[in-house]
Amino acid sequence: MNNSIQRKVLILLVSFAFLLSAMFSGIAFLVSFATEDQMIENVLTQEAQYLQARYQDGLTLGSRFTNIIVFAPDMALPEQYQSLLASASSGDPEVTGADGQHWHIKRLELANNKQAYLFLNATQWLAMPSLQENMTILLSVLIVVSLIIALVFAYLLTRKITSPLIELTELLSTQSHLITTSRVLKRSDEIGVLAREFERALSALQSSLLRESDFTRDVGHELRTPLAVIKNYLTLQQGRTLQPNELAELTTQVEYVTNCVDSLIALARAQEAEMHTLPLRQTIEETLMSALSPEQLDTFEFIINVPYDLKITAHKALCIVLIRNLLGNALNHATSRQLTIEATQQYWRFSNDALHVPESPMSRHTKRQSSKGFGQGLYLVNRIASAQQWHCDCAFIDNKFTLTFYWPDSPSAKKST
Repeated sequence: MNNSIQRKVLILLVSFAFLLSAMFSGIAFLVSFATEDQMIENVLTQEAQYLQARYQDGLTLGSRFTNIIVFAPDMALPEQYQSLLASASSGDPEVTGADGQHWHIKRLELANNKQAYLFLNATQWLAMPSLQENMTILLSVLIVVSLIIALVFAYLLTRKITSPLIELTELLSTQSHLITTSRVLKRSDEIGVLAREFERALSALQSSLLRESDFTRDVGHELRTPLAVIKNYLTLQQGRTLQPNELAELTTQVEYVTNCVDSLIALARAQEAEMHTLPLRQTIEETLMSALSPEQLDTFEFIINVPYDLKITAHKALCIVLIRNLLGNALNHATSRQLTIEATQQYWRFSNDALHVPESPMSRHTKRQSSKGFGQGLYLVNRIASAQQWHCDCAFIDNKFTLTFYWPDSPSAKKST
């Protein structure tokens, strides 16, 4: 991949290594030349001090070095040295003559405003020309070795820096479901934060897709039969007047479709809504008053054993839908006109009399059997409980059907998990 971050980081580190090598090579040559010039300048300075002392003593000016030529104030400069002095007139202490000889020039200030000149032929003293080839070879070898070491370290450093990002990219592109177990999530740096944000976003997306899939599947499964029944009754109504029992069945099917749609919509929105602390008994009573007609309230007995101060943390919309579904089941299929609702700090329980209950009333595939049995199956009720992390338990003993929901922090719920 030409645009790989690993390749870009490697190129950046290698380029930086080349730059450092070039810089240090240049510094080495500059330091060598500067050291050599400073050494020659120190020799000239010491010789100038020696000559000044001789002049003050009235002695003739003569150098101690064979390659230093001294011109006293009363001596005329030969043309060759005049040319060298003219070339160095800009203040440059060193100059190279036409014959390739390298000279260092120093003006000597004497008493009575007189001047003398020192010309040092430094050609034989220069170490750099003779060492330049050797130093070039040495530096080249050192640069090559340094670059090889830099390349190795750059490669290892690049892998260490980019491997978490590459691993995260591969997980997201090929095996996104494994990101929840990836070690990248445990990192405490920015890469770990990025991985956790990806994991959170991916989980939210997967959860949304799952809810959409469940909603589509549940709509097709739960509404197909009642809509077919409603359609059949409407077809019959075009040819004759519906009988009272048919109208009652039609009303039952419409109520079922309404409750089913409310349940599915509430389930689809459950994970997007915030949970709140709500008084349970007040919620039950408000739902009874809004869901039932005055006639149903008069003819059906509701025994509510729920403390007034009992509060639960849940989705209120789901709680209302759950109560409405269980009310509808009890109204349509209970053998006695009585429904008991009780709750404690550990559970919430609904119970009513019944002659028959399907073998698996909480299963998706359980269907009601006319007027026999508890009814349509409680698959959606179980889904609502699961969405709020309630453990659901049903029992049918001595013709009494009991449905119990255990709160998430209750001992029974923990034991079931």
